[in-house]
Amino acid sequence: MKMSGFNLFAAACVIALGGGACGDYSSSDESHNIRPRDSGMAGRPATPEAVVGRTSYVGMRYSALPSGFSYEAGSTISRGSGGASQYAVSRVRTPRGNMLWLETIEPRDGRGAAERVVRGELRVPPLAADERLMIGSCDVKGRLDVRVVAIVVADSGVTRLTRIRQAWRADPTAGRFDLLPVADIVCEEPGS
Repeated sequence: MKMSGFNLFAAACVIALGGGACGDYSSSDESHNIRPRDSGMAGRPATPEAVVGRTSYVGMRYSALPSGFSYEAGSTISRGSGGASQYAVSRVRTPRGNMLWLETIEPRDGRGAAERVVRGELRVPPLAADERLMIGSCDVKGRLDVRVVAIVVADSGVTRLTRIRQAWRADPTAGRFDLLPVADIVCEEPGS
């Protein structure tokens, strides 16, 4: 029996259903947006313990990273409207590898540390020995854009990095990282 491309895709979806691997995702596909009211989870976002067996950390709520996780670097993103919470892009080493998380930082009204909620994630590709991941210090067409994350070739003695291998822009409204063309992106070493 000959199967059409659609039937093969449908069969693969049935097999991979538990892993959430199906769907025709594009950056304009609104069904994949993660918003505070639509975190893809019933009720409150999950505790770190509740996401251990999942294929995604989206929806995890924490005030301190659990055992097995470590914060590597990050940058905050202003919400712009004076809202109580703000966004952050964080590079986190997880049991599933290095990841970028797009998070909301929610104050706790004097009741302790702020809570973070993972709204979007991106697995960081393996970096070559001469590559670095830059967060919040890249210009696009000559203007600083703190939402941009880029893999750059780290030439020694150079503070303006122009050899960009790959770049993404965090989209707080949609809860995702959108792939960017690397033309017109320049990153600077922090503090230079």
